[in-house]
Amino acid sequence: MRVNLSQQFEAESIKRMIDATTNVHELQSLARELTDLYFRQRAATAWVVSEQ
Repeated sequence: MRVNLSQQFEAESIKRMIDATTNVHELQSLARELTDLYFRQRAATAWVVSEQ
């Protein structure tokens, strides 16, 4: 699966934000948010596959 150009820019922006962050609490918060998004995406993908 390929990521489109807009998504590539968004991913790069997030990576740069992570690299620039020195506050551990900010990094922990971001990690929790990304974990939630990852598992919601997995659930959505599983639902789409089960509907076919």
